[in-house]
Amino acid sequence: MNGYKVSFAAFCRDVLDESVSPAWIVAYKAFDGQPLTVHDLDTWRAMTGCEYQPRDIHELVAVKGRRAQGTKTASKFLAFKVHTGDYRRYAAKGDRLHVPVIAQSRDVAREIMCYLTTFYQQTELRSEVSEIFKTSIELKNGFVISVQTCSYRAPRGITAPLALLDELGVWRVEGSDVDREVVRSLTPAMVQFPNRKLILLGSPWVKAGVLYDRWERRFEVGDRLVVHCPTPLMNPLIPAEELAREEQADPQNYRREFLAEWLDDIDQFLPDSDIAAAIRSGVRSMPPADVLKGSYAAAIDASGLTGKDKFTLAIGHPAVRGSSGVGVVFDLLRGWSRAPVAAVCDEVAALLNSYGLKRVVADQFGFSFLKELLSQRGIEVAQLPFTARSKAEIFLDLKIAFSQGRIQLLDHAESLRELRMLESRRTSGGNYSIAAPRGQHDDYACVIAVLNHHFAKAGSNGRGAFLAVGGQIFHGGPEGRIVNGNVSFPTSVIRGR
Repeated sequence: MNGYKVSFAAFCRDVLDESVSPAWIVAYKAFDGQPLTVHDLDTWRAMTGCEYQPRDIHELVAVKGRRAQGTKTASKFLAFKVHTGDYRRYAAKGDRLHVPVIAQSRDVAREIMCYLTTFYQQTELRSEVSEIFKTSIELKNGFVISVQTCSYRAPRGITAPLALLDELGVWRVEGSDVDREVVRSLTPAMVQFPNRKLILLGSPWVKAGVLYDRWERRFEVGDRLVVHCPTPLMNPLIPAEELAREEQADPQNYRREFLAEWLDDIDQFLPDSDIAAAIRSGVRSMPPADVLKGSYAAAIDASGLTGKDKFTLAIGHPAVRGSSGVGVVFDLLRGWSRAPVAAVCDEVAALLNSYGLKRVVADQFGFSFLKELLSQRGIEVAQLPFTARSKAEIFLDLKIAFSQGRIQLLDHAESLRELRMLESRRTSGGNYSIAAPRGQHDDYACVIAVLNHHFAKAGSNGRGAFLAVGGQIFHGGPEGRIVNGNVSFPTSVIRGR
C-alpha cells in the first residue's frame, strides 16, 4: 500500500471505515501542505488566526479541548502515513522504522493501543500485520508502532519518521522536565527524514512546559504548525446542549477543558522546582529506626474503599535539613482502594505498630467508624477536620514548608504526580482555593499535607508553629492567614514567585 496516492479523508473513510471531523481534516491537510478550499480557510482562520500559506511542516501542535477527538484522529493520521508515506528511502535497508506513541499514563496508553489494534484487526489493514504484541504492532513493511508512557527513558536508540506525544500539557506531573527530555530525545531519532511528522497534542493546564512554549511562539514562521482546537469546533458530534450544561456547571473549567484556553486565575500550586528539591531520589520508603521511635507521627486520608479514591496513610518524623531548620521527613506512604475495610485497618495497625505508633491523625470522613475499628486494634484516632476553612490552612502550611525547603519526600510516583497537579484557583472574592483539577485525585497530596500540618501546628503559639518531638524542635513560619475559610496571602506566595 506504500506510495498509493490517497487523501487522509479518503483513507479514513475507505480503509479504516472511520469518519473524521471537517476541522481535523483541515488541520491535517495544512500539516501536509495541501491546498485548502474556501470553506477550509474559514476553519483555518478560526484555528490559527492567520492567513494560510502552504509550507513544509514537520511538527503539528494542537492545543485541544476535552473530547475533541484529538488522540483518535492523530492515530488515524499515523496509520495513514505509515501506509502511504515514502520513508524507507531515507533509512538503511535493514532498519526498522519506529512510530512511538507516548501517553501520559498506563490507562491512556492501553486505550490508544486498543484503538490502534482495532485498525489492524478489523479493517483491510489486517493484511499488513506481521504480529501484534501487548504494547506494539509490527508490520510487514518494517514499521513498528509502539505505545508507551512518558518517562525520561523514552524514546531512545530508534529510527522514527513519525511520532505522537499525547496530552503533553500534563506530562510535567510525571517529572518537571520530562516533556522537554522526550522531545529532545526524538530529534536525533527523526532528523534523517525530510518528510518526518511529529504530533504534539495537549489540553491547557499550567503556563509552563513544551506545550505552553509552543503556544506562546505560535505565530513564528517555520516548520511548525500550532493550531487551537476547541471542542465545539473539532467535534460536532457533541450536542450543543451538553456543552451548555458543562459551561453552566463550571464556567472556568469549561473554558479550559472544552474551549482549550489557558486561564490567568489558575496556577500550579507548588512549583516544580520546590517539589524536585524535596525528593530523595530512589528512596521509596524508610524502615522503622529504633533511634527515631517516639518521634514518628502518622496521618490518614480515609475513603470508602469502593470507588477510585484511595485510603492513604503517611508516616514521617521531624529532622533538620541544612540551614532551612527543622522539617518533616516522610518515611512511608501507602494507599488502598477497593479493599475490605477490616483488612485495610489490619494493615494500617500493623504498619503503625512497626513504627512504634499507637496514635494517628485522620479527617472527619467516616471518623466514628474508623475510630472504632482502629481502637479495636489498639490504635487511637485523633480527628483533624478537613473543612473548607481548615483545608486552606493545611495547604498553606504545605506551600510554606516547600518554599522553605522543610519537606523531604519519598520518591513515590503517584504522590509526586498529585502534588504537581495541585492547582490554586482564584475565587470571586479574590482569595484562592486549592484542589486537584477536575476529574483528578489528591489522596496522597492530602495525607502529605495533613501530616505536615500536624507537625507544623502542634503546640502553636500563634506566631508560628512549634512542636517538641524526641528532643527536636519543629518551626513553621507566620506567612499568610485564613479569612472565612479561604487563603489570604501575597500572590507571590501562591504562585511560587
